[in-house]
Amino acid sequence: MAISPPTNVTTASQMVGWLNVSTGMWLFQGILCAVFIISLVSMLKNPINTASKSFSAAAFITMIIAIFARTLNYIPTSFMTIWIVLVGLSAIWMYVEGTQ
Repeated sequence: MAISPPTNVTTASQMVGWLNVSTGMWLFQGILCAVFIISLVSMLKNPINTASKSFSAAAFITMIIAIFARTLNYIPTSFMTIWIVLVGLSAIWMYVEGTQ
């Protein structure tokens, strides 16, 4: 299937929107997953951070970006909900572990 080039694109937002639609709404979902992995790995490198703290912080950062992406209609609501649930689960993990 050939994807036709965009017509009448005048702003960067329109170009990003076209890229997202032409990839079947997977562009920002992939970007969010990459942000999560990169932030998780970079936080795990710090010996002060526990796994639960690193996971919680990475999930929170990704959730904030997901909310902005959903506001711009770049990702579906269900994908944003996944990050919100992950933040909640990581908070429970931190509570059970006793992390401060």
